Formats: sequence, structure tokens, C-alpha cells
Amino acid sequence: MASATVIWSIVVICSASVPRVNTENSIGICRSKICNKIDGLHVLKDCVVILGNLKVLLLEQAHKDDFRNISFPKLKEVSGFVLFYRVNGLESIGQLFPNLAVIGGRHVLYNFALIIYDMPDLKEVGLYSLMRIYKGGVVVWAVPQVCYVHTINWEVIAPRARHVLSSSEGSVHCNTMCSCTTNTATNHCWNIKKCQRYLEGPDKEKCNDLCLGCRNINPDSCSNCRYKTYKGNCVRKCPADTLELQDVGYCITKAECHYLAGWKFKNFCVFNCSTGYEQQITSTGYSCVPCNRCEETCENVTIHALGHLQDASRCVKINGSLIISIRSLPETMTELRTYLKQVEEVTDYVVVYGMPTVTSLDFLSSLRKISGRVLRNGTYSLLVYDMISLQSLFTENVTKNLKIGRGTMLFNNNPMLCMSELEKIVPMFPIPPVSTDVPQGANGYSGGCTTASVSLNVNVLNETSVAVHFTHIEDPYSHYSILYIRFPQGSRKIFVPETCSDTDWYAYNIPTEIHNNSIVQLNDLQPASSYALCIEKYDPVKKILARSDIVNFSTPVGKPEPPFILELVASSSEVVVLRWVDHKIYRPHIKRYELDVVLVDIYPEDVAARDHCKDVERYEEIDIFRHAVVMRPPAEYDRCVCCESMCGILSSVTEGAMVEEYFDVCSSIEYNCNNVEAPPPANSSYGKFLRSLSLNIKGPRNDFQVGGLAPFRDYRFRLRACSDQCSRSARGVVRTLRADYADMPKIIYASANENGFIAVKWEPPEVTNGPVLSYSVQVLPSLKLDDISRLIPQVWCQSAEKTFMIVKSVKAKTYLVSVCSKTLASRNVCSANIKVVISSNVSWWAGIVFAIVLFTTTTIATLFIKKRRDYSYELPLLSNIMATDESEPPSTNKSDFVELYSIPLRDTELK
Repeated sequence: MASATVIWSIVVICSASVPRVNTENSIGICRSKICNKIDGLHVLKDCVVILGNLKVLLLEQAHKDDFRNISFPKLKEVSGFVLFYRVNGLESIGQLFPNLAVIGGRHVLYNFALIIYDMPDLKEVGLYSLMRIYKGGVVVWAVPQVCYVHTINWEVIAPRARHVLSSSEGSVHCNTMCSCTTNTATNHCWNIKKCQRYLEGPDKEKCNDLCLGCRNINPDSCSNCRYKTYKGNCVRKCPADTLELQDVGYCITKAECHYLAGWKFKNFCVFNCSTGYEQQITSTGYSCVPCNRCEETCENVTIHALGHLQDASRCVKINGSLIISIRSLPETMTELRTYLKQVEEVTDYVVVYGMPTVTSLDFLSSLRKISGRVLRNGTYSLLVYDMISLQSLFTENVTKNLKIGRGTMLFNNNPMLCMSELEKIVPMFPIPPVSTDVPQGANGYSGGCTTASVSLNVNVLNETSVAVHFTHIEDPYSHYSILYIRFPQGSRKIFVPETCSDTDWYAYNIPTEIHNNSIVQLNDLQPASSYALCIEKYDPVKKILARSDIVNFSTPVGKPEPPFILELVASSSEVVVLRWVDHKIYRPHIKRYELDVVLVDIYPEDVAARDHCKDVERYEEIDIFRHAVVMRPPAEYDRCVCCESMCGILSSVTEGAMVEEYFDVCSSIEYNCNNVEAPPPANSSYGKFLRSLSLNIKGPRNDFQVGGLAPFRDYRFRLRACSDQCSRSARGVVRTLRADYADMPKIIYASANENGFIAVKWEPPEVTNGPVLSYSVQVLPSLKLDDISRLIPQVWCQSAEKTFMIVKSVKAKTYLVSVCSKTLASRNVCSANIKVVISSNVSWWAGIVFAIVLFTTTTIATLFIKKRRDYSYELPLLSNIMATDESEPPSTNKSDFVELYSIPLRDTELK
């Protein structure tokens, strides 16, 4: 990056004259800007979008105070590149442009659209609104004090581009700790206060479809527009009475276009005419009119970077030479085809060399003439060398019509280029090439340019294996190999013999002792995949490499991999939401899903194993690990489209839920992949709630909702993906939320005598949050006190299997009696208070006759009532804390939810 060439290029650009600018701008659209004085920055104050490039440079006398209170929040987009060079005193570029969101890269400097170079005082880049660089990479170099450069994911902002980054990360003055998300893949920041924003992926901003980024608090408040912008609003297309601005999707009036020194052309506001048109002055201004052979002539063109390509985009005739060599440009072939498709004539010579990813010269699709007025080395009009991937030359149309005026050709060190390709263009040259121009063995030596004499057939055995049958001529010196490659899913790439190369393909060396009628089995192939295969023959004596024709085949789908459960989330006391993704290989073949839902049983003997009257349980906040399972899928599964941290129903239920890393289902202690799975359960219920359910879900899809579940109960989910066969089950257990209306018992009988004995009978709650653990009877004697609510009631507790109790309280004329239940989700949900008046002896004995039958069934309990139950014969004490009544709605902090212990879970059926 510190090379003399790059530095000199920047200096030349910085020295360019400043173009004419408008002093007033009511529409916020500006042309290219060069700012090399502090007081010259004011030209940016009204710019919303800059058509062209923004260069801030050579402010070497500036100081920190010069930038105090200088900011241009209106600027949102630059269509070209942004350059900062030798600007002293500036500590944050984001201070100047806090809302710059898009850099178009319509013009780039070399291969870069954001260049920050030689900035001695810069502390941070700070462009925290920047979300997309459409073309070109990023340079941050010679910035000794800068921090927060490597805490940005530049690949998200400028994908498929080169980034040259240098910073002081690790120095004592850099605090590079980010705490933006719990996911390391998205935990990126511009500084300690500003996190990186995302247009796509798990943490993308959830905006209106018309937006390209938005404010988190308002999805309709767009940072920029995805389609078009009209009067500051985002629209899908420009209104009929407007023009679309060239290079950016802004809709303006014809008058505004004229104000910008543009003119109308095909419903666009343009500043130059496209190829095949020429600019003319009319009575109403400029226009573009068709023309015959209206060429744009360029002088010598040398292309080493994307910026050079863009500069050559309008060249039709090149008056001189054309030299092309680009080594590190992503998608090189696409860029070459885009920018060189207009070139028709080169007056001197053409040189193409040193481009490792270029496979063809078809990007010169309009080339008709190489005049050879001046020849390279006095001999050559076309030179192609050191092109390691080049497989073909010009298109057929060019090959038929290309005229070469003088000279000959030179082709050297092009290992994939077969001589048959060169033979097509030899007749074009006035002077045929000699052996030094096309050295023997210097081209096509790795391309398999001759055909191997084999008869090849592929027999698919199963999802992962094929048998390759081939016949060949036995030769003790020749060596045979099988080359094969798996097509990327959805790829329509056409393989030709030259692409059957061991640099990209898998190679299987065939043993030398194999017979001329041979069968080789290939294993470890991918199911549901397409492959290409060929046989390679190498003769070490003659040094000839030959390959067979390519055979294509596909492996069957077989048994799919199980879907991956992303979210298993309780959205209410009766509903669970299930979200999943499919394995990438099998996704196109999934026809349906099988879903089993089974209640996990809790047995009465498990509940009775503990004395829930003596044990004091602690209830904590909602247990996110019980009510929500959220996992991140492995790489071989589809990208999670719903969440990575919190989303959908999850965000409203389990605040702060963390995404866990995925696990291998086959290594889970609950599941052995070698075991035969249990058959789907029959549909059944208990009461009005679901006990077991088996469903067929039409696919493909990625979510499902199951209702009718019992409150605060654990359910086991099993999900299978099916093509012609069904996968193993993906499993998960989740607990439904607590129902606020549940757990309240109902008193059906209560009486008391003058000695303080009280008999109570009740019905269990109709709906419970899990099993009832115990019941308690609460009694408040009627005493002459000012505030009975401040009395602590007397409490007697007994196990859940009994619904009758006789207790002894202090003597009083009336009592307030209630019955409370304790369940997994609540510790004290009470019935309404029943007023009990002491009965006369006659009525009491009548009650005792009724109660004695019940009492005899509880003899053991009453004999040991002092030992087994907590109660008091003393006068109730006054308290400053009111007695808890969990019949009231739960508090917003959910402090009375799940206790720390749990009842054992079993996989057996409910009895």
C-alpha cells in the first residue's frame, strides 16, 4: 500500500483542479467535491447525495480546534469514492459525516472506494451509519493513532472486495472492547458507543421493505432507500413526471436536472451520452441523439485496477496499445466484460498477462481490428502469457471477423490453453508464429488437450457410492486417475474437458496393476448431489496429458439429515412455537415433516417423595432454559432467517435469552443414532389438554405452532424431515408458561365448634400449573382488632393426595377460612375466604357425624399432626407485611415463577 505508484496516484488526484460547483443547492444533490481548505468544507453543508467523488485532502496546516462543531449530517450517499488524505487535526471522520450510509463506487481509486491515507491525528473512522459500499474495497493506512478498524466487519459493508487495513489495535491507548451482541459473528463496533449496523443477516435492521437501513425505533424512518428516492421519501419507482438521476436512484424534475447541468435522456437525467449516441445542443438545451460510428477515442490504455477499467468504459477506439493485467480484483471476468465490451479497434497491439482467474478473452466481445501500427518488440500485435486459467480465446463472432494489420502473436505459459484454440486464430495474422512465438509444450500442458482412449460409464450404487467402469489400452508407462467434482447446489455451470483439472477436482489414483476392463468404486460422496467425472491419462515418457469426455451423474436423496431446531419457545401457557431449518443438501427434496408432541409425565409417587410442607422452595424469575430453547445451526444447514439472539415470540417471552451453540444430536445423552426410534404416538388427551399428538406437516416450511397444551408442563417434541424416506428425529423439550387463572382450589364444606375445631373439605383446582405439591388451610379468628389484614393467619399443611382436614384454632365466634395450593409454578394460590360461624352442639354433632367418616380416614394424620404439620395454637401475631395471596395477578417482575428444584421427568406414559 505504501508503494510509490499508489502515493503518486493520490498526489496526482489531489492536485487536480476543482470543478465548478453550485453555490446554492435547494435539492441536496451535488456534483464531485474536492475540499483542500477548512473554510472550503462549507460547500458540503447542503449535500444529501454527491454525484461523483468526495475528496478531502492536503489540510496539513489544520488543527483539532478547526474541526470543532463542523458536521454535515445531511450527507447520506456518495456515488463514487471517498478519499481522505493528509488531513491533520481530524480525529473522527464520522464527526464530519454521521449519516453517510452508502458509497456507490461508480468510480474507484485503483480498486478502492473508501481511502483513508496518511492521517496522523485520526483516532477512529467512526462512520457508524455506513452500511454498504457497492463496488470497491477499503484502505486505512498510515494512521498511527487510529483504533476500532479491525472491530468492523468490512466484508459485510464491502463484500467481495479487497481491504487493506492498518491500525494501532493493541496499543495502550486503544480500547477495542465491543459489547454490541452476544454473538461473536456480529459483535462489531465503530467505537465504544456505536455498534455496526447490518442490512442482512441475523442482526439486520427490521425495516420497511422500501428502506435500506432504518432507525430501530421506527422501521419506516429510512436511512436510505432501497429502490428510489422522491422528495425525501422512499418509493418503488419514480413518478411519471420526474426523471431518474444517473448513477443514483433519485427522482427529480426536469428543472432540477437542468439546474445540475444535466439533460433528459430516456427518462433519465444524464450528464453524458451512452455509446451509440452523441451530445447535441438543441433549442431547449443538450440532448443525446443516435449517431453512426460516433467513437470515443482513448489514447494508450493500461489496466491494472478497477479504476482503470472504469476509465476505459467508454473507449471504442484505442489510439495506441491496450495492456491488461489485473491480479487481485474480485469477479474479474464480470468487471472486464462490463467495462471493455465497447472496444472495437486498437491501433497498435494488445497485451494480456498475469491474471490468475481469467478463463477467456471473450470480454473483448466487440473487437474487430488490431492494426499493428506499432508492434511490441517490433514483432507482435497480440501477446498472451502467464494466464494460468485461460481456456479459450475470443467469441466465435470475434474470431470470424477480427482483422490483424501487421505482426504476429506470442503465447507462452498458458497451461490450460490447448493448441486447438491457438490454431483457430493463426490464420488471422499476416506473419505466422514461429516456434519461439508459441514454444512447444508451453501451452496446454495441464489442460488435458488430447482425448484419452477410454470407454467410461458410471453406475450409481447408493447415496454415497458409485462404480466407475472404464476400458483402456494397457500401457506399462501410463498412469490413470479419476477426477470428479461436486456441483454447488443450484449451479448451472457447464463443464468442458479443460476444466477437468486436479487443481479444483478431487483426484483418485488408479492402481497400476488394474486391468484394461476396470471397475473402481468411489465412496464418501454427498447424497442428493450432482457430479462431473472424467478419466485422466498421463504418459511420463512422452509427457502428454490426456483426458476423457466428462460424464455427469447424480446421487439419490436417500434418508435426509434431520432438520435443525432453531427455536422451541413457549409463547403462552398453552402454545409452543417451533422454528427450524433444513440441511442444505436435502432442502430441495423435502416434501413434508412429521411432528410428534408428547407430555412428559410427573408421577404422584415422585411428588410424594418429598415433604413439600417442610421443604421451603425458592421461586425465581422465569426460567429461560425451561421455556425457550434457542440454538445456532451448524454450517451445513440453512442460514437462520428468524433469529440469532432474540426475535419473534422469543423477544416477548424470555428477555435476555442467550443463543446456545449447536450440538451433535447423535452425541446427546438422550439419543443414540444407532437405536431404532419409537413409532409415532397415538393422539390422546387428558381433560381438555393434549397428552400426545402426531402430525404430518406439508413442506417445505420452517415454522409451526402447537396449541392446546397444559400449563407449566414439559412437552417433548420430535421433528423429522421427509422426502421419500424420513430422517431421524430432531428433539427438544420445552415447558409451557404459567397460567394465571390456574391452581385455585374450591371449598365445598367448612364448619367449626365452640372449642375451636374446624373441619374443611375442598375440591382440587380444575386447572393446575403442573402437579399440586401440597395444600394448606389458613384460618383467621374473628378478633376485635382494627385491621384484620395485618394478622398472620394460622396455617396447616398436608400432602396433595388429601382434600379434607380438621384443625384446632383458638376459640372465637367466627373464622375466615381459605384453602391454598402449592404447585410447580406457584407457592400459595388461595381460594376466596369463607366465613365460618361456630355451630350449636346439636348442629355441631350433626356435623361431627358427617365428618367422623372422613375423620377416620385421616386418623394417622391427626395422631401425628403435631409431628408432621406446622400449626399454632397461639394467638395470631401482628405483622407489618400483609399475607401473600397469589390469587392476585403476578407482579411484572415475575418474581414468583419457577422454583430451583424440579420433579423428576420420565419418558413413560401417564397413568
